[in-house]
Amino acid sequence: MYLFIFLAFLALTIVNIIMIGRSQSNTQEEVVVNDEGFVQVKQLANLSLSPLSAILLAVNFILFALLANYIILNRLNLRYLSFVLIILVVFGVLLYLLREGFKDRLPISDRWFVLLGILGGILTLAYTIFGGRTYFHAEAYAALVTPASNTFSAEVDTIDADTLPVVDKAYGERLGVLKLGEFPGLGSEFQVGSYSDILYQGEQHLVAPLEYRDIFKWINNRDVGTAGYILINKVTEETQLINLTNQNGTGLKYVESAYFSQDLLRHVYYNGTTKYERIAVHFEIDEDRHPYFVVQLALPTIFVNGGRDVVAIALVDAVTGETNVYDVNEVPAFVDNVYDDNLVLEQLNYYGTLREGFLNSIFNQVGVLRPSPGRRTVINGGELYHFTGMTSAGGDESTVGFAYVNMRTKESTLYSFPGATEVAAMNKTLTLIPQNNISASFPVPVSIADEATYYILIKGQDGRIIRHVFMNARDLQVSGIAETQTGAYNDYLLNIDSVANQERSTVSGEILDLDSYVLEGNTVYWITLEDGAYAVNVSNVNTDVLRIIVGLEVGDTVSLELAGNNIVNINP
Repeated sequence: MYLFIFLAFLALTIVNIIMIGRSQSNTQEEVVVNDEGFVQVKQLANLSLSPLSAILLAVNFILFALLANYIILNRLNLRYLSFVLIILVVFGVLLYLLREGFKDRLPISDRWFVLLGILGGILTLAYTIFGGRTYFHAEAYAALVTPASNTFSAEVDTIDADTLPVVDKAYGERLGVLKLGEFPGLGSEFQVGSYSDILYQGEQHLVAPLEYRDIFKWINNRDVGTAGYILINKVTEETQLINLTNQNGTGLKYVESAYFSQDLLRHVYYNGTTKYERIAVHFEIDEDRHPYFVVQLALPTIFVNGGRDVVAIALVDAVTGETNVYDVNEVPAFVDNVYDDNLVLEQLNYYGTLREGFLNSIFNQVGVLRPSPGRRTVINGGELYHFTGMTSAGGDESTVGFAYVNMRTKESTLYSFPGATEVAAMNKTLTLIPQNNISASFPVPVSIADEATYYILIKGQDGRIIRHVFMNARDLQVSGIAETQTGAYNDYLLNIDSVANQERSTVSGEILDLDSYVLEGNTVYWITLEDGAYAVNVSNVNTDVLRIIVGLEVGDTVSLELAGNNIVNINP
């Protein structure tokens, strides 16, 4: 299609040049008197177009416009200023060609072009100044996302140490490259694309398609597509290359690095999505490991062209190209990425700054909040969320709470919790070990002993994990660090209750679970009741308490005396 339009445009251009050349071969004479009083005869070229030349040029221009749109994929929607201006330009050029070719039949004066220019200027000002700006529609912008309020420990799951993800996208990129390197024949043809966070079989995974390295690799493989995709378990680090061409004989034909009709965005554009703005593309798989691309489609939702928001998704079968457009409330169950994190952060910023009005966001700034500079995908209640901290307008290193936004539904909650920002926690983490060329991962927020806690990885220069860290979000001085996840977790549990002035409390109930770990030579028992889990280090209790602990079984009823979250005494 692209090649046909280009060749047609080239052929018509050649024909037009010939016709115009013929029309200009006729000359006219003009008699003039120069400054010295001599009479001169000037030969003037006839620059007027013949009707045929005007028609050919008009057709040629239309084809050129179609070719340009095929490349640019402009949004064909009057709510976008770019499309309105394109219409005015196209109309103006065609009007000019008709006037030049049919002067005697269509007397079109210059005032029409002046009016088109004035109209374009007025529309540009109207769209730019009045088309849906925050200063006129602050309340509507603030309502694009409306977080409910809650306390952090009330709704956020307490996470077991062995279910926390250790793979972020940066580490996942390294694992994916290493896995692809195990297949030299594939690595020379393809490269790993962008990773997406998904839930697969109830666990957090990263998944990324294999993309073409260049146009020549696409030409060589366009009949079968790229080989497949990379699948990484974020908890266990298990990395797989799913080779679809070996399994089915056909891989991913419709990808972002393909060309012409197999180009993913071009394919989506010409399958019923010309009016939408394409926000982001995410690669996903269903429970049968079949690959799809999720293209998030947005429209303005405030006045003419303001307040963009995702209103639909295009779900593209990466193998067959079958494309279906779904409303955001009707997406298939396996799709996780409906709302992009960048768009969510943009809307959270509107919520935090504009909910008390536009003028307040600039002058008084009462109650103004801003997302902290970072985000992470987290799991809570079996669903994926975009997570970021919310800070006050002052932009210091303290947070007023955490924002959780559901990736599928955009339902959001702001958990009020005064503490340190994620960046402050990352900087503090790097001071825990005296090494150069180390980095900290963006924190994962978890609830441990009803305390908001950051789980952070310290990574070496080569990207490998060298330490696991749990750090209290309220007080960065309380942390647990070890080479293993479990070791850091248990270290943190003990350190939570080493803070001075801990109040004593008592809880009672049936033992639901009873575990033990060895931490630096000491045995730590972990007793789970209905209302929480509590730890005791045998080195910190007397012999009588230790004898009781050893004799406990699941199902026993006990009364625990606590200092914070640590058990200091047990009454069976």
